Amino acid sequence: MRQTLTLGRLFDIRVGVHVSWLAVYAFITFALARGLEMLPGAEAYVLAAGCALALFASVVAHELAHALVARRYGVRTDAITLFLFGGVATLEREPGSPRADAVIALAGPLLSAVLAVVALGLVLAADWFLPHGPVRDAFNAAGTYIVVANGVLAVFNLAPAYPMDGGRVLRAILWRRLSDREGATRIASRAGIVFALLMVAAGVLLATAVHEPIYLWYVVLGAFLLRQGWSQERAAAASDRSRNADIPAAA
Repeated sequence: MRQTLTLGRLFDIRVGVHVSWLAVYAFITFALARGLEMLPGAEAYVLAAGCALALFASVVAHELAHALVARRYGVRTDAITLFLFGGVATLEREPGSPRADAVIALAGPLLSAVLAVVALGLVLAADWFLPHGPVRDAFNAAGTYIVVANGVLAVFNLAPAYPMDGGRVLRAILWRRLSDREGATRIASRAGIVFALLMVAAGVLLATAVHEPIYLWYVVLGAFLLRQGWSQERAAAASDRSRNADIPAAA
């Protein structure tokens, strides 16, 4: 991915940030700081910046879970990259079986769910042990954000919209039933296209009904998923045609 800043390596996997994610980081920091009225301005922005970094770490952990499980199935990961719409682990090749495909896809949401539960436990512990005051309020605000962020990562990514995690699970199920990876990819991609169109429509309706432009983000995200789904569907169709062309006609 072009215009990517390399941050380092984890488990011999390059971790980078596309420049578009910097805009997301700035937006999240600003939006969270506005909701931390219990703290002075400078402290609110420091805590908000920390929460935004926690989101960064959560997305990296989500993608790293995919990468490490893929490694157990003999599939290397070239890089993990954060960009405007989230993160992606770039696998060197497709998994070799439906089971591997499904397990690799589920690893990310499962880890995100575990992180959400752990963060929730820390929030509850803070309520029990910390005295009332701005410190506890700030800790609870940060912890709650981490709970929500990882919960959203876990649930939203399970949507049956290929190439999202849920879409990959759907493809694995279809692949196992049809014994045809390209055919399964086409069907899962079409399901992803339908999901993306519904997201675009929902974003437009919400933004129009409540006059809140923030809901237009769903339109942008839906358009991105629509483009990805359409691209995957065309690639699978082209691969299928190429495979069929290589089969010689019976004499």
